[in-house]
Amino acid sequence: MEQETITITVLDQEYKIKCSQKEIESLQKSAAFLDIKMSEIKKSVPTMTKDKIAVMAALNIVSSYLNQEDELKEFSTIGDEIESLQKSIDSFGIDE
Repeated sequence: MEQETITITVLDQEYKIKCSQKEIESLQKSAAFLDIKMSEIKKSVPTMTKDKIAVMAALNIVSSYLNQEDELKEFSTIGDEIESLQKSIDSFGIDE
């Protein structure tokens, strides 16, 4: 698979990254999202170092991801319960 080098900017710092053509858009979106999160932290705590800003942004992003993952599990469980109820209703021959 052929690699392309693209340049992304995060917190006014440029990074050259190699990736496949199909990963470019995702990488650009990820970089833009990270830039926004890091900029928000820098704005609220201007004296914080870039390293600490990066760690705080990463922790916030991972926390949000894990919360959404938990919500998806809940939706899956609810979907299973609805399916089970539908099967029970169907077994009694009750139509909607």
